[in-house]
Amino acid sequence: MADKLGPFRYTKMGHMMTTLNVARVYLRVSTEDQDLQRQEAIIGNARASGYYVAAVYREKASGARSDRPELLRMIEDLQPGEVVIAEKIDRISRLPWSKQKGL
Repeated sequence: MADKLGPFRYTKMGHMMTTLNVARVYLRVSTEDQDLQRQEAIIGNARASGYYVAAVYREKASGARSDRPELLRMIEDLQPGEVVIAEKIDRISRLPWSKQKGL
């Protein structure tokens, strides 16, 4: 299982074989009244598609704000070659593209 072994696989002799595709999943709703449950299926879908999910970031905050703690933590955690998976691009940000580039 990818989650127990991390992003690597090993042969029977203990030699490292392959690095899996690594993803970070970002889930966001805009208000406290909304629920992240609908977006939770993204995690299972990512795993079923062959991704090792390194972390899941859950946030209840407006997409028009750039100072969201979980978004900033995810950006800090991202490593070269990793991907971010979200339900839609507006879950990551509703800022204009010119301001998104600064994230």
